[in-house]
Amino acid sequence: MKRNFKSLIRKIALSSIAAIAGVYGADAVPETTISDNNEDDLIDNPRLQPADRSPKLILTMNSDGSYDLAGHRSHSSHRSHSSHRSSSTHSSHSSHSSHYSSSSTTNSGTTTRSNTGSGNSSSKTTSSLSSQASGLYSPTLSTLAPKLGERVILIDMYGTDVKTLSEHLIKLEYLDPKKVSKNSNGQIVYDDTMASAVISYKIDRGLDPDSTVTKTMATLISSDVTNYRKLGSRTLTVNMSGTDVSELKNLLFAKGILKGKLKKKFENTTLDETTVEMLEAYLEACGFDWPGKIDASVIAFLKKEL
Repeated sequence: MKRNFKSLIRKIALSSIAAIAGVYGADAVPETTISDNNEDDLIDNPRLQPADRSPKLILTMNSDGSYDLAGHRSHSSHRSHSSHRSSSTHSSHSSHSSHYSSSSTTNSGTTTRSNTGSGNSSSKTTSSLSSQASGLYSPTLSTLAPKLGERVILIDMYGTDVKTLSEHLIKLEYLDPKKVSKNSNGQIVYDDTMASAVISYKIDRGLDPDSTVTKTMATLISSDVTNYRKLGSRTLTVNMSGTDVSELKNLLFAKGILKGKLKKKFENTTLDETTVEMLEAYLEACGFDWPGKIDASVIAFLKKEL
């Protein structure tokens, strides 16, 4: 029972290290030693003790960009081997050999699976590019919680980056929070409704109006969320700048209080004295008590009058 438990722990450790190496690179793997020695047997029978019991962990990169993890222990009768490409831990005794394999993931999301059992181990590689093209979600990325911009988002994908995207679209008023879709696990899904919101955002930003969320778009929308201020979210005074000032001027254009060219949604505009004076005169003519600043009450009155 003890041996089975040690074997299970060893397999879990190798699989975890290989997954880390595949996503973050070999440099991210900590200095690790893994041995399959059974210390009880070695103590009970000194003759089983090998001359060199030092465990060795080798991480190699294949020509296709995938990583392989090889754990190997030398013995007095078996001192040197070439590195094994199948990510296996090799242990040799007089009449018994066993191989343990692990799965690893490449930087591009390619998953490698190796068989477990006696004899030679084999690897089978399947590319997740076809999965991404069909809109499926990568299990590895799900575990690592990708940030917005770390991958291309397509229809039916889900994850922390999709959740962040939905929050950005809601804040920028492109997506109704009541229309956000979730799967059976409660994770937000990039569906047609969110895709339509993305297309609207891209049109306003002068980008190609497709539903694919690339790294470029992710960077731009994250910047817009940081800089965007909704009209009414703060009190405005002379010389203040922001997207809310642009929205205010568009509102004044619509009411005929000011004349000029409409401002873009994400354009930063400075509030000048002339605009404030024109607004004050309009409010006094409407019988509205001018508070000396443009606060939520002024914005509400202007919108009500439309």
